[in-house]
Amino acid sequence: MSNQVRILSLPIFRRHWLYYAWQDPQSATAAKAVKNWRDGVNLEERIQLLSEKLQSWGWEKLLKQWRSMELAKERSIKSYMYRLAQAVLAREEPEETFLKSIPQDLVHLQIIHPSSIPERVVRRRLRLLTKQRRRKHSMRMILWAATAAPLTLLLLTPIPALPAYYCLYRAFSHRQALAGCRSLTDAFSHNDAQQLQDLRKKLLEFQTAGHKFDPMGWPTKMLQTEPRYLDLLESVSPESAVTAKAQIVYEKKKLEDMVQPTMVSSAELDAIVKPQLRLNNPIEDADVMKIGSLYGINNLLEHVAKARKQAAGAMFPRHVNG
Repeated sequence: MSNQVRILSLPIFRRHWLYYAWQDPQSATAAKAVKNWRDGVNLEERIQLLSEKLQSWGWEKLLKQWRSMELAKERSIKSYMYRLAQAVLAREEPEETFLKSIPQDLVHLQIIHPSSIPERVVRRRLRLLTKQRRRKHSMRMILWAATAAPLTLLLLTPIPALPAYYCLYRAFSHRQALAGCRSLTDAFSHNDAQQLQDLRKKLLEFQTAGHKFDPMGWPTKMLQTEPRYLDLLESVSPESAVTAKAQIVYEKKKLEDMVQPTMVSSAELDAIVKPQLRLNNPIEDADVMKIGSLYGINNLLEHVAKARKQAAGAMFPRHVNG
């Protein structure tokens, strides 16, 4: 079953936003199934399936160790380590938590935002987020993996290997966030490809109707059979080169089979959030509870609290105008 993901765009305070992603229960359950690596049709697919199997095995080992610490007796070494681990994990950035929630095999993507905020603003903020976080998670994944390498020797001893597990967890966490960045980037690239293709169709309609374009203008270059208009798009934006080159390939495929982000403008969400008030005051707990009830998100307050603390500081609640 396809991964169907919904993203909630929530203004918190001034320029700080929270992005929360969740999947349909049936889709999330199906995504957990890992195929046998021997079922791969070629060597590349078998290597990919084997890598996923190893990741699943390592994650299960990590969860098993975590549960043993969670159920440990009070005042034992494991119980103190569990409390320490909880304190450290609570420092995880909200952006990292969000990106980790985006699956790699993303098919359906729905982005929900307050109706008073234009769609282009929401898309631009998500693009900037993925661009900024991609390099950061890539570098930190390498650093944590390098740190975990010598600590894995603790796994062969009876000593609690919490440092090794934590380093492995952080490396895996950054890897998941990096995969989320790539999934969102691909989704928006496919959306750009669709827009370019629609624009080209419109230009072809004008040309068929007898309209003459400037031979040196960008419409003429876009209408040419050879992708000479790539030079123009590359000069406008570095990302346009990737998008335009991908568009040449996508024309031969069904764009309906690719990720097409759907922007959902919610007036009900806008009435609760009141984005204009978020310029002066952080969002209140009561409003967060209403939003969580509206979309069936039980732990939304926990995520908002982290993002709000990051935005407004530890002195919340506070009223800037009061």
